[in-house]
Amino acid sequence: MEITRRSLLGASAAVGAGLLLPLRMTTSANAVVPARVLPFTEQLPTLADLGVINAIGGGTATIDMVNATHKFHSALAATPTFAYQGGTVNGSPGLQSYLGPVIVARQGVPFALKVNNGLSTHPLSSVIDYTLGGVVPADANTPRASTHLHGGNTSPTNDGDPTDTFVTGGSKTYQYANSQEAAGLWYHDHALGITRLNVFAGLASGYLMRSAVGGDDDGSGNKLPGSPWEVPLIIQDRMFNADGTFNYPLNVNPGTAFPVMTWAPEFFGDVSTVNGKAWPNLNVDRGKYRFRVYNGSNARFYNFKFVDPAGTAITFFQIGSDGGLLNAPVKMNKLLLAPGERADLVFDFAALAPGTKVVLTNDARAPFPGGPRSVRRGGMPLPQVMQFTVGSAVGWTASLPGTVKNGPALRAIPITRYTPAQAVNGLATREMSLVENLNALGSPLMVLLNNRNFDPSAANPDNHHVATNTLEQWDIINTTVDAHPIHLHFTQFQILNRQKFDSAGYFAAAYGIQPLAAGSGTVPPPPVAPFLKGNPKAPDANELGWKDTAVAMPGEVTRILVPFGANISKAGGGFLQTAFQNSYTGDYVWHCHILEHEDNDMMQRYVIQ
Repeated sequence: MEITRRSLLGASAAVGAGLLLPLRMTTSANAVVPARVLPFTEQLPTLADLGVINAIGGGTATIDMVNATHKFHSALAATPTFAYQGGTVNGSPGLQSYLGPVIVARQGVPFALKVNNGLSTHPLSSVIDYTLGGVVPADANTPRASTHLHGGNTSPTNDGDPTDTFVTGGSKTYQYANSQEAAGLWYHDHALGITRLNVFAGLASGYLMRSAVGGDDDGSGNKLPGSPWEVPLIIQDRMFNADGTFNYPLNVNPGTAFPVMTWAPEFFGDVSTVNGKAWPNLNVDRGKYRFRVYNGSNARFYNFKFVDPAGTAITFFQIGSDGGLLNAPVKMNKLLLAPGERADLVFDFAALAPGTKVVLTNDARAPFPGGPRSVRRGGMPLPQVMQFTVGSAVGWTASLPGTVKNGPALRAIPITRYTPAQAVNGLATREMSLVENLNALGSPLMVLLNNRNFDPSAANPDNHHVATNTLEQWDIINTTVDAHPIHLHFTQFQILNRQKFDSAGYFAAAYGIQPLAAGSGTVPPPPVAPFLKGNPKAPDANELGWKDTAVAMPGEVTRILVPFGANISKAGGGFLQTAFQNSYTGDYVWHCHILEHEDNDMMQRYVIQ
């Protein structure tokens, strides 16, 4: 019988902890950033440079997944990559070499996207882990793919489920009803077991949903900065070898059945890339810019600041989150963004003198929030992301809606916050645990939801079955030492609150002690109420909008109120407000959006009935 890491882990409780030796993350010495790779010397590719598929009028478009080579920096050799090719790039047919065209769609206007798989040898074939669920030997040369519209109100057959893959030579046409509020969505690969590698190689890009009436994002008639002052920022960290190839770390586990374990718990790179360029610069006009920010990194959290030459953080406004505009702009001087999250920001350069340099910085620890800060202690800081250079031309200088007294609001129809009492026939509450499985010396082997491996089958007794057009409260109990961005397919939800709990006590009561065998414990896990501490804390102001990805902090219970349909009866009459308009039934997934975690194996099925 073939031995896999999962069977080994499952047997560990019976054979003892002696097999489980420490994992050691290693990287090539060639991964050191060459001195000639200077920051801020590359120009940021803007929307036209990335390429655009204009789906405002609906219809059908085609993108091809291809192998390519891409120059992340003029001083780096070309890197073998994957790309989505299609649309137009500066008016010419799109021949992208990394990422893909930004799709611009219209609320309520259906659109079909045909995706062709033309992939051959994987740029990261040497680090494919064949012990992970779903991975097959053919992934090295004819990789599977599945295109997920992250944040989309899509039916199960069009969702880009991790099991709904197609191989080289195949294709799939996704039907998007675009039945939701205008928002900054994104599409990326989701193939089971190799998501982290396919996205790392380049299979991701933006999907901008425009409002039904056009010109703005919610139909209020209020204008927001548009082209050329609307700029997507797809932010990723990467690592390169001296020859320009991607460097992705291995785990070394000497003396076991798996002397080289190719699954790494997280990836943290030493090069910041934005829209496919290393530490780029953007020349900006003196006015407001709308930055559609995507955290496209595998595992890195960012704590962004816009810093002037004196080192002072300049204030900016967040006007939208994952699923659309907020009720009002939120004034900020820093922004925490987890993998998978998006933020709609407005930054005003009008008061800055021509020639001023503003740097987008980051001081989030890796792993977040408790990783070491300094390199000498094993940290992987990435303090600079990109630069903005202020020019002399005047840009977009109109007032931002929601910031002028007695002026127009940001939204025509404010978001109504959910309360548990709004649910008809009582609120179904589910408790979900986040669990990390460690070996005897404390190194991670996998990360799980409810301590269960992902089993996509309909017969899986651990699947969550939810009734269509109902509101549920999900309590996400984080027993690990890391923050996890939890993403639900199909829906846009609201964060209710967060509350601290006795993590060690709860883990001991629910699962015992480490090393922990996958599958132990019960589903649902034991109630967390006896272990709660203090009072619930309300979400921050910039988290009060529609979300499809929520940060679950370590030692906290994160409570979210989730609509599983667009026609949810409200106690007292009427219907609950939702960010989307279509209800569907069928199979979806929820998972951690740290890509290494969802690949091994922090994902579960839920079924809308």
